[in-house]
Amino acid sequence: MIILENIQMALQSLKTNPLRSALTLTGIAVGIGAVLYVVILGEITQQRINERLESLGSNVLLIRPGYSRLRGVRTAAIYTNLKWDEAKEIKTTSNVITLTVPTYTDQGVAEFKDQNWSTRITGTTPEYETINNDHPIEGRFFSEDELNRKSRVCLLGATVHEKLFGNLSPIGESILINSKRFTVIGLLGSKGESWHNPDNQIFIPLTTAQERLYGADYLTSILAQMRSADDYDESLFDIETILRRNHRLRPDQDNDFRVRRQDLYLSTVRETNIEIANFIIIIALVSLIVGGIGVANVMLVTVTERTREIGIRRAIGAKKFHILTQFLVEAMILGIIGGILGIVGCMGFNYFFTGIGLNIPLDWIGYSFIICFGIGSIAGLYPAFQAANKNVIDALRYE
Repeated sequence: MIILENIQMALQSLKTNPLRSALTLTGIAVGIGAVLYVVILGEITQQRINERLESLGSNVLLIRPGYSRLRGVRTAAIYTNLKWDEAKEIKTTSNVITLTVPTYTDQGVAEFKDQNWSTRITGTTPEYETINNDHPIEGRFFSEDELNRKSRVCLLGATVHEKLFGNLSPIGESILINSKRFTVIGLLGSKGESWHNPDNQIFIPLTTAQERLYGADYLTSILAQMRSADDYDESLFDIETILRRNHRLRPDQDNDFRVRRQDLYLSTVRETNIEIANFIIIIALVSLIVGGIGVANVMLVTVTERTREIGIRRAIGAKKFHILTQFLVEAMILGIIGGILGIVGCMGFNYFFTGIGLNIPLDWIGYSFIICFGIGSIAGLYPAFQAANKNVIDALRYE
């Protein structure tokens, strides 16, 4: 009964000073909303990175040319020494590498009717669909026959499709890539933002890219699929042995190429993202502390304004514990209502401005209430003690 009476008195006190209460609640609500928003964005980013990790697999190596060096100093130029024959040799020579996929990537301009878009053009082989788990959501991937015939066919990434066609199906349509006509045979699904936006590219046969579009005889990368993730060391040894021999590197010379496990690269991105998210959460928690200071300030003012009320309650039999509980509950109510407003505000912001939706992790909703309850308790503790320890005679004389 005492608790219910204290809750009623706390709500009545909030109604008595609506502007002051609103400003105090806003501080807490903004802090909780900021924390929840960072948590939601962090979880969405982690989900997208995990999806990319699953699509890449843990047994795919990325071989890229290294940077050239002048008198031991790295320059901005990149070697153009990876060849298609080397990709084939790695596959046929190594016992632990089951598949290699050569790629050549360059910039280009795609046009359809009055629309044009600057994008990446990636030439590759049909095995790219298998090694990168990149299956079209509409249409098909190009075939080995189209690769051999240097056919002008292409698959569009989600961003390119949106920029050129909007919501229309591109299958069977003709587009211009660097002023050369191509037929769209496939559409790839959206993969989300990444370090190089995988949706903003067009895939064409490697032979078409090298011989009919760019006139290049080298590769920008080679994807090598290992038999299993445990074969990394042996795979790396085979790749280095073949490429160093082909590039005629002396034992004292560094590799002029780079080999990287894609899953480890994304794992590093994920760990970095977690660290950044945790740092931002700490910053958001600082705003909660500021909100807690606001609660303490309001409660101190409230205690001063209600000094005579405290004296009357003590004079008719209320104990220090009752006074302490009254103001402590009032501070907790401020914290909890502020937390509720922050949760609702975060859900509304996500729904109307970011398109994430109304979903908030249930565990963080629980954490939010605990945090707000704790802030209210801590912020109200000193004012509550001050109210409980007031001298009854002095309180009754207070004007």
